[in-house]
Amino acid sequence: MSKISSYSGTVIEYSTNYLTTDSIFSIGEGTATLGAVLGKLLNGQKVKIEEINNKIMLLPSSIALSEKLPEKYILYGFTMEEGSLEPLAYASIKDLESGQMCQSNMFGYYSILLQPGKHYLEVNHSKMPPRIIAIFITSSTKNNLVISPVKLPEVNIDAGNALQQDGGSRTDKYLTGAYNNFLGESDPVRSLYLLPGNVETQETTGKLVVRGGDPDQSLFLLDGNQVFNPSHLLGEISIINNASVKSIRQYKNDFPSRFDGAISSVTEVNTRDGNMDKWTGEASAGLLTGALTLEGPLRKGRTALMLSMRNSWSNPLLNILDDDYRLRFYDIHFKLTHIIDANNKLMLTGYLGRDHLNLRQHDYQNLQVWGNRLATINWNHLLGKRSFVNTTLNVSNYNNLAGIKFSVLNDSTGKEEDSKAFSNYASIERLEAKTQFEYNAFSQARLRFGAKVAQTTIKPFNTSIATEFQEETDYYQPMKPLRFNEYALYIENEFRIGTNILIRPGLNYAMYNFRNYHHRSLQPRLFAAYRINKAQQLTFSYARMVQYLHQVTSPFLGINSEFWVPSTALLRPVESHMINAGYNFNDKKGLFLSVDAYYKTMRNNTNFAEKGNIFYDEDTWEKDILAGKGCSYGAELLARKQVNKWQFQLSYALTRSQRQFAGINEGKKYPFRYDRRHNLNAAVNYSPLPNWDLGIVWYFSSGDLLFLPPGIEEDFDTPTPPNPGNKDPDNTNSFIFDRSGYQFKRIPPYHRLNFNTNFSFHSGKKLTHKVSAGLYNAYQARNKYILDVWNLQNDTYNTTLSENRLFDLTFYLSYTLRF
Repeated sequence: MSKISSYSGTVIEYSTNYLTTDSIFSIGEGTATLGAVLGKLLNGQKVKIEEINNKIMLLPSSIALSEKLPEKYILYGFTMEEGSLEPLAYASIKDLESGQMCQSNMFGYYSILLQPGKHYLEVNHSKMPPRIIAIFITSSTKNNLVISPVKLPEVNIDAGNALQQDGGSRTDKYLTGAYNNFLGESDPVRSLYLLPGNVETQETTGKLVVRGGDPDQSLFLLDGNQVFNPSHLLGEISIINNASVKSIRQYKNDFPSRFDGAISSVTEVNTRDGNMDKWTGEASAGLLTGALTLEGPLRKGRTALMLSMRNSWSNPLLNILDDDYRLRFYDIHFKLTHIIDANNKLMLTGYLGRDHLNLRQHDYQNLQVWGNRLATINWNHLLGKRSFVNTTLNVSNYNNLAGIKFSVLNDSTGKEEDSKAFSNYASIERLEAKTQFEYNAFSQARLRFGAKVAQTTIKPFNTSIATEFQEETDYYQPMKPLRFNEYALYIENEFRIGTNILIRPGLNYAMYNFRNYHHRSLQPRLFAAYRINKAQQLTFSYARMVQYLHQVTSPFLGINSEFWVPSTALLRPVESHMINAGYNFNDKKGLFLSVDAYYKTMRNNTNFAEKGNIFYDEDTWEKDILAGKGCSYGAELLARKQVNKWQFQLSYALTRSQRQFAGINEGKKYPFRYDRRHNLNAAVNYSPLPNWDLGIVWYFSSGDLLFLPPGIEEDFDTPTPPNPGNKDPDNTNSFIFDRSGYQFKRIPPYHRLNFNTNFSFHSGKKLTHKVSAGLYNAYQARNKYILDVWNLQNDTYNTTLSENRLFDLTFYLSYTLRF
């Protein structure tokens, strides 16, 4: 025993009163775990092995120790931030002796099977220094792994070329700090636009278009709750304050089986639970808004609150437009977390946000009012040493009012003589209950399964036509609600073959009913990863996705006019099939490279029918919308390199996206509106000092392709005569061509340069100050990418399209105080 204690460096305490010590044992050469050695030495002895205060205690027992200790025990628990007890999502845990690894889930839960004995576990989490924790295992043990919250100033920490468990994009894989929004703060949600394959529609809608899908085909989840419009300022600012964000994952290469309801991408944002140890906070003020985030214990170690608020000021200093531009928005976000006991935790989340925008230009005026209201209850329950379950109840409500006002002005005085205001109001509400189980069957397999039930209610209202905008919702006459139900069951099993191969097959079974229409679908999923060596890895994925909610956007009513409609026997659910092949290189020396190639087919995409009513009509809306097919394919590149104080990132996507409708373009394929062949983002970050950084981001994308039905006139700044149809619409030059009465226009490429700088300093022991400044569209690119609609000042109210832009050269400045 003395020799074993000396060899292992572990103190072993026992008494000869209950041990037989007259036996002689020999141990072969090589490495063996302490647990295996003790199992051999103490075989048949009436003792039990326990670890107390980092010592091994041999205590008397009425039962003799078995001849052979179990080969492996389960170590499980949560990865946490030291002090605050904030769960750390997607932390990696590696046993340094065996090389075995696992990853915590979004709630911080982990489970790993290890041989008995002493182990050194390396725990990594992005933006925190790694920590090595020594643990002695003699039985299945719950142990929360705690990491210091001290953040490294310059680099992100990752697990290197660890075998991928899924195809989700993590924020530690790209320069999230390179993107600063108009508030002067880093915006990790909006930084997703830096990834290849992600395209921003226009700055008047700010919607995310992923791999040739429609804007409504990307799902945004806030703590598991669906958000129908996750942005402020028409897309330039996300609805989540940076200080409250814990983790972000976007899935577009691979769709785990727990996801459904979106065919292009799923973005998961999880917010902080709140500090269980002490009160901390962050306050910021800029030219546009003020913000405050507080978190701390209501009952130390048991109950915590996180509260975040933002509100815009009147913005006389922010010169965004030459014409009259008025913007107001606010959001309030809170999360209450209570630890019931060691195995149960309850979280209550609430969100309220609202935007009001009024844009006046010469003889017409736009009005846009929208808002989100969310409530979420999450219950984390640790069932035992192998299983974990999370149950969620969600309520999500979104309302949208869009209007456009045409004015007839007196030629001599410029005063308004007559006007017509078209306003449309609608809302959508979703109720959802879901549960997710995770079961670790053995060291090389993990089983996940769950169920969901949801009810969605669309409340369309009639369109108001008056001389002025109608902002009071009581003015609108509600129509018959459109209510549908969804049910889903899913299962997936993750298998590891050795340390270099992972296979995760899965299946989602969904059911849907709207009135008398019923639909069922089986959605198979597959993800596989193969690690070639310590630096290289290959991935492959396949997914069939089904979406039951359609969104049709009218370009003729306000800035962000949306019509939500359910799937019916005539307007069937949107379906997609996608395959993706990827290659990753990560040498842990500052170079990361990712290449993906994909092919996706879609059917039952939506568009307005020829001569269809662009205003909602409860009797004809199914006939006013066309269903067609589409396809998208391309290649994506993401490269990142760090050289001393410099960080470089390049993302590029070469893509093609098409649509095909029976009533458009003679039934032939034509380029999708957001068929941007080339998308390039280049970012450079330089840190001359640990507390000072400078960054630039350059954006470039091919121009959108506009589809104009007959009767729409054009009045562009540099008009081009209609083309008889002998030019390719994929040409990036600006032109119009006519094919069977339909017109297509490829607008010029879009590009801009953003610059930002951040300087931070400390005062006292608890205060950190940061000053941020920057320029949006620094070289004043004269991009023309917004479609305006105006009347010809006659009784027919014919519509005319012209190009414009919303944001020009814009300076921002902000101050942030952390305490």
